[in-house]
Amino acid sequence: MKTGNEKMKVRILALAVQSALFAMFAFPLTTYAEDAANDEAAALKRPTNTVELGVTGVFDSSSKFGEYNGLKKSDPYGIGNFDIRGGNAYDGGDGTYRWGVKGVDLGTSSRTLGATVGNQGLWNLSVGYDELRHNNISDYKTPQQGSMGGNNFTFPANFGTINAAAAPSANSLNAIQLGAFHNGNVHTDRKNGSFSADYTFNPQFSFQFDFNHLEQSGAKLLGTGSLGGVNNPAGGTWRAEGNNIIMNPTNYTTDTVNLALNWIGNKGHLTLGYYGSFFQDGYDSVSSQNVFRNAAGFACNSPGPCSYQTTVMSTAPDNSLHQINLSGGYAFSSATKLVAGFSYGYNTQNNSYLSGLSEIASAAPRSSLNGEVITTHADLKLTHQATKDLGLSVGFKFNERDNRSPSNLYQFWAINSIIASATNKIDAAANAPYSNRKIQVEVAGDYRISKGQNVRLAYEHEDIFRWCNNYEVIGSNCLVNPSNIEDKLGVTYRLKAREDVNFTAGYTFAKRNAGFDGNAITPLAGLEVPTGGHDVNAQNYPGYIAYPYARRDQHLVKAGVNWQVTEKLDLGLNGRLTDDTYSATLGVQDGRTSSINLDASYAYTENGSISAYFSWQNSERNLKAGAAGIVPATANTATSYAALIAPTNIWTNQLEDDSNAIGINARQSGLLGGKLELIGDLSYSLDNSKYSTQAPYTSGATLCSLSTQLTCGSTPDIHSELISLRLSGNYQLNKHGKVVLGYLFQHLNSNDYYYNGLQYGYTPNRVMPTFEKSPNYSVNVVNLSYIHSF
Repeated sequence: MKTGNEKMKVRILALAVQSALFAMFAFPLTTYAEDAANDEAAALKRPTNTVELGVTGVFDSSSKFGEYNGLKKSDPYGIGNFDIRGGNAYDGGDGTYRWGVKGVDLGTSSRTLGATVGNQGLWNLSVGYDELRHNNISDYKTPQQGSMGGNNFTFPANFGTINAAAAPSANSLNAIQLGAFHNGNVHTDRKNGSFSADYTFNPQFSFQFDFNHLEQSGAKLLGTGSLGGVNNPAGGTWRAEGNNIIMNPTNYTTDTVNLALNWIGNKGHLTLGYYGSFFQDGYDSVSSQNVFRNAAGFACNSPGPCSYQTTVMSTAPDNSLHQINLSGGYAFSSATKLVAGFSYGYNTQNNSYLSGLSEIASAAPRSSLNGEVITTHADLKLTHQATKDLGLSVGFKFNERDNRSPSNLYQFWAINSIIASATNKIDAAANAPYSNRKIQVEVAGDYRISKGQNVRLAYEHEDIFRWCNNYEVIGSNCLVNPSNIEDKLGVTYRLKAREDVNFTAGYTFAKRNAGFDGNAITPLAGLEVPTGGHDVNAQNYPGYIAYPYARRDQHLVKAGVNWQVTEKLDLGLNGRLTDDTYSATLGVQDGRTSSINLDASYAYTENGSISAYFSWQNSERNLKAGAAGIVPATANTATSYAALIAPTNIWTNQLEDDSNAIGINARQSGLLGGKLELIGDLSYSLDNSKYSTQAPYTSGATLCSLSTQLTCGSTPDIHSELISLRLSGNYQLNKHGKVVLGYLFQHLNSNDYYYNGLQYGYTPNRVMPTFEKSPNYSVNVVNLSYIHSF
């Protein structure tokens, strides 16, 4: 039900729209063509300055609709835009001095402001400021106390505890606990300021400077995991792996600096530059409390009070990057040219580790990471026009990320262990200074077969090598897949069949081979202390290879045609098909992606046109994996690859995504004596994802059909449907002013079963409900503004 104030706002806005429509069409229909011609001639001598003022009315509230545009609430918003320029270089002046100021969307939280001043060909200064609010979630609820953007979240003293038994039904809340839930309006704000300057010393040398200061505030949702323990005065044990979803703060500042010195000669050009980036986090950690207890443990029920277990996690560490860049080119002749670039970067991160954490099983081997990463890039491309019809090129790229951070072994309590008890378990992880090197070589030729017909043939070789410097697990490789080599051969054919028909077709075949080390000891899986009998192959079954690194054959076919049917009608059609086949016993087996795009435009009169488009895309992925079955549960763990036991039970899984979009746009000007222009746009999109699993070794259909398990079978489709209608009209009141009236309707219907598990009564055990729902909305927006030009 709308409140009285909301009804009043709607009435006022409706009255304003009605008044504007009356005023728009009540003005005399004076001849406009002569004024328009004079304005076009004047625009060649001086810029057209504009100022727009008005109001936007949003009649429905939706965080998803206003995710980035700032129109989140059912409220009126101001419209404020301006673009003003001047200087003696305009209006017939003989100078070179220019200045300008600009503002966009000043009435919303996505506003932009900027100003520039300069002497053309000599120097230029500019400043800028912009804001953007990302509205993440509006229906998130939490019982924890703490402000959005803060880093400490606590439960009320009388909240009590929750019996986290094995069955989800045991996760029940009493009236006091349910009453503690409150809304958390989660969003992030970005405020960005910039300054730039450039100066030209002479025709050969110039200098550029850019500085940017970015501030980010607010929060994003983050799931926390509790640690089992007995550190509660009431006795009993805390339940391990209890999950509370909290507002992780984004209290960040980032400063970037860009310097460049440019030289231009008769045959060459050269740029020497520096880039610096400096990131700081206002917090070093975020803490929350755990209220989940073991079913057989203590019962600290509300009204309590209780002393809750605290979970602490680190936030993003401060870091800095310094990078030197060099790029240039040289023309040996009109037919042969060379361009090249080189950069060297030094990235550091050395925040102190958090101290006094109960999760740490032994003292950390060092007080901070002392992280150091060196990045190196080099590229070179040589082009040569061998003949009138044949062009050749060869290119080379080198990219290396050399992580020189020290590696150490860190010991901690397993999250499901019980601290200071006979059943505790120590886990370990070694930070792995992951490094990689990529080398790419491309050779290509373009040949003109005849007038309007040419073909391009290209071959590319890519070599990727991965490693870990100073790895703590001495003598061991940290990566199961240390290398990849891929070769691509592609051909593209272009035909201009007639002046009004262009056709393009292409085919590319890529073959990727992979290095494999099944005896690799990865940093997060299977490091056993103090025995040192580390598990290999990332604790995966033999035969499993992650698809980004597996051997693969890829076929890519694409084709398109553009046809100017008549002077008024244009048609375009293009399609693309990609087929991937992976050589892995377990993991992704194959995948396909196909798409078709059709667009058309028709100018039915000199002042009227209509255009339409249709897009379809489908992707499929098939996966094969294993389950232990009758094989011991530890079959996927061993200290050598030869000792691993292949799974006896194989299950398969399919993922399919479908995306469809259709739209139509119409524009008509020249109405009412040339003063009125109308624009309309209607679009519809439908996206659907299907996920299905087959486990033929399961006994009976019950295991697949139980909605509480979904061991196999198909999950509900993930569905998103969006309808958008935009209508606008602008009426030229006189030479300097026009009125703009617009309407937007947008409707979203989505359904994602992920959100079912966030509702109270349906959450998995040891998960605090948040009451978030799959976004759905219907929003009406009306805007009315006046634009003054001078």
